[in-house]
Order: sequence, then C-alpha cells, then structure tokens
Amino acid sequence: MQLDDCIKGRRSVRAYKEETVPKEKIDAVLEAGVWAATGMGKQPWRFVIVENKETIKRVSEETKKAIRETMPPFAKHFETAEDIICYKAPVLIFICTETDANFGGIYLRDSVLAAQNIFLKAYELGLGGCYMGWIDRLYQTHPEAFKDVIPEGYIMQVALILGVPKAKQGTGKRDKPKILKWIK
Repeated sequence: MQLDDCIKGRRSVRAYKEETVPKEKIDAVLEAGVWAATGMGKQPWRFVIVENKETIKRVSEETKKAIRETMPPFAKHFETAEDIICYKAPVLIFICTETDANFGGIYLRDSVLAAQNIFLKAYELGLGGCYMGWIDRLYQTHPEAFKDVIPEGYIMQVALILGVPKAKQGTGKRDKPKILKWIK
C-alpha cells in the first residue's frame, strides 16, 4: 500500500464484525506505534490491551454515565442502551505513560503520534480503528473506574478501539491546507 493511499484511505470505524483480531495483527500495530516520533527519544508509551468483552462494555457504560453526570448539554445523546462509546469493538487499547510532571505534555503528544501510526498500520492490515475521546471524560472524572485496568504509576493518555470493519469505508474529503502565515 502506498503511503498516500493509507493516509487518505484510513477512516474512523464505528461498526465492527464480531471477529477477534489475531494477536499477530495486534503485535504489528503496536510495533508501528513504537516507531512514532518521540520527544527527547523518551519512548514513554506503554500499552494496555483489553479484549475482554465485559471490561469493554463496562468502560463504555461508565463513560456514558460520566458524560450524563458531568456534561449536561450532551446528556440526552448518551441515554441510549447502544454501545456508542466502543461500538462493540473487539479490542480496546489504552496508551499509557508513567506519571511525570516534567514531561506530561510531551508524553501526551508522543502517545497521540503513536496512535496515528497504529491507525495507519491497522488500515494497512485490513483493520479499522477509532480514537475514543469520550473515554477521557470518564478517566478525568472517575479515575477509580480504571483501577483494574491501568497499572498504578501510569496514566492513560489515549484510548482507541480496533477491529475488522463491517463495511468498506468510503473515501473522505478534506479542505486544502489553510495557511495562516508563510514567513520567508
């Protein structure tokens, strides 16, 4: 697959087949993740892989509850019984780093770069993925919900899901770059 095809073809996937993702593919996407750029060569990322359906469902349900409790303008959107958080994906990945006051912001950026590599490799392998931004709300407001998932001494930086897409993703559209300044 050509790089441009991969970059332009990858989309956020929110509908998955009920198939497990082979360990070899999970290993391959994690390998791609650790080749991301990293501030000062720190390579801070550590991964928690969740394939347990009950744990994924619990995280989804608790996330919806946290949003209803803490974000009233969005509450009505999260009153559904459907899994609109993890979309019944077979794999939930948390990219974590050690807690470090000096490098926290850098570690977040490094983790996001690792996630992008993971998404691109997943697409190349025929998998789909999606960034799970809503889970951040649960983590921020109820970190105790992760006590059995995130090891002590680590913080979650990024949550994402992976699986085999139910359907081929359509092509997207992007605007041309909007340049604020070009200083020569």
